[in-house]
Amino acid sequence: MHAPYRAYPGRNGGVDFYPLIRVSVGKKRARRTRPFEALVDSGASDCIFHEMVATAIDIKLESGNREQRNGVGVAQDVWVHSVQLFVGDQILEIEAAFAKELLIAGVLGRSGFFEHFRITFDPASDPPGLDIERVYKV
Repeated sequence: MHAPYRAYPGRNGGVDFYPLIRVSVGKKRARRTRPFEALVDSGASDCIFHEMVATAIDIKLESGNREQRNGVGVAQDVWVHSVQLFVGDQILEIEAAFAKELLIAGVLGRSGFFEHFRITFDPASDPPGLDIERVYKV
């Protein structure tokens, strides 16, 4: 799967590109969110989503395992739940963290996302983008 980076206005009238892909989150044999954009972030240890994603699939946020995550300069409480992550035609069973305060809908990190895909970031392509290939571990 190839996904072009999303362009957003940058500083000084320039453009910044971000590796965002469309995903959905759901529960087995239950509701699933509409597709939304999540940031592919090799620096993130795991997948984390905004609390509104949990609400959309009827997860009671604080019923999950409470943990603490450290972001860039800030620590916050998260609640971990088992969910299905839909990426293209792939369905992954993952443990995902949900946070009350997150600036975007979701972040796809090493645990839960990168362990299932080979990701190639190519900011030099025209347009800039990333390629995602499913890998299966034996």
